[in-house]
Formats: sequence, structure tokens, C-alpha cells
Amino acid sequence: MTYQTILVHLQLGHPHAALLHLAGRLAGRYGAALIGVAASEPMQVLVADCGAEAVLVSEDAQRELALCERAFHLALGEQVPSVQWLSRSDCVSASRFVADTARRCDLILTDAAPSMFFDPQGVSVGDLLMHAGRPLLITPPAARPLLFQHALLAWDDSRECRRAASDALPLLRDCTQVSVARLTSRDGEAATAVQLNEVTVWLASHGITASPLVLHVNGDARQIVRIAEEHACDLIVAGGYGHSRAREWALGGTTRELLSQQHFCVLMAH
Repeated sequence: MTYQTILVHLQLGHPHAALLHLAGRLAGRYGAALIGVAASEPMQVLVADCGAEAVLVSEDAQRELALCERAFHLALGEQVPSVQWLSRSDCVSASRFVADTARRCDLILTDAAPSMFFDPQGVSVGDLLMHAGRPLLITPPAARPLLFQHALLAWDDSRECRRAASDALPLLRDCTQVSVARLTSRDGEAATAVQLNEVTVWLASHGITASPLVLHVNGDARQIVRIAEEHACDLIVAGGYGHSRAREWALGGTTRELLSQQHFCVLMAH
């Protein structure tokens, strides 16, 4: 398994240097084609004379889309043999447009939005995670995309976690160190140790040497980030969780924490 095509999603109005740097390195490592994408939603305005609604595409959005395209091609156009650009400024849902584009790829790169709620100038990363059907590799501007030295697999034995681990196999195989961690009470220590041993055996079957970490801490979502800091990790792999609501997805506590932190690259799958 490898990544043949990588979708690179650029948020409007965000710095893109870290994201594009990582995209170039991943494309070089896996020989992957890159598809750049950016999208925004038009403004709905009420026309006073007739009480009707009109749809306006702002000049700011058009300008930001053009800046994203320029940044993408300047950073990657000569570096990667196969690049393509897609954008749209009049989406009914910008998140759904990017999610639909993901049918073409194996992996989505995106940056962490400062807000995971609806923003007409951008895409909800939480919404994208739940709809895309592809793993997201989220790269905050302050993260250190090292390609990658030490990965932390945050294990909870859920369907989402298992899928994230499977989707991350190419990255995990390239890491020099992989830790598989699970938070547990002392009463659950023995069962957790058996479970993590099975996970490390599975990883070994894919050529990945991993160490189990049975941690006696509470289930606070911030523990995952603290563990990554303590063990000098530069990649976190985890399942993503949420439930649907009217406009977007309401995210679980750990998912929300991992999407909002600004220091680690995170691969998540739902």
C-alpha cells in the first residue's frame, strides 16, 4: 500500500508554507500525483425591494482562491511531475465540494482551521473528516512536518481507530519509531497490554516495529497531546468521531482537541 494521489486542500486566508512543504516531500517519497483544491461559499443577501435572496461571490473570495492557486503552483509546479488545480467559489457547501473531490485520492492534506464551525470563507475540517471517506493528514502552520521520526498511534480499538491505523501504514513504515498508546485504569492494564501486543504484531506483519505504551491516566482528551509532547512525537494517528447535525458534524472531545491543537501533524480517519 502507498499513496498514489494526494489531495492538497488550501484554506482561504491561511498560511500555506508548512502544508505545501509537506505535500512536496510526500509526493517525492511516494511518487504521488498532487491535486490542489480550494473552495468557498457565496454570500446569501436579501434584496430589499422584492424580498428575494441573491447569491454574491465576493471579490475577496475570488482573490483568495487565485492566491491559493498561485502558491500551489509556485511551490509544487516544478517540483512534482503531476500536479492539477481545482477551485470553486460558488459551492452550496465548500466542505462537500472538497469531500467529493476526494474520490480521486488516497490521502487528503489540509491545515487546521482556527474554527471548526461554519465559515463561508473556508472549509470545516471536522465536516470534511466526516464526509470525505479518506484519511486526513492535518498540518497546523506551527507543526514540524519532519516526514516523520516518531509516530504516536492513539489506540482505542474502535472502528475509526483501526481504519486510521490502516490508512497510516505508509507513513508508519517510514517512521524511525512508532508507539502504540492506550489510556487505561489499573484494573484494565492486563487486558490493554494483551490488546496492544496484538496491534504491534499486526504492525510487524507490515514491516513496522512498534512499542506499546499502557498509560495509567484519565480519559481527558488533552492527554493525547501531552503524551505526544512527552515522547517527542511529530505525528499522531487517531480515529475521528462525531455525529451529524443540521449544518455540520458535532465532534467528540478528543477529535476536537486534536483538530484544534497547533503543534503536531495528525492523521485521522472516520
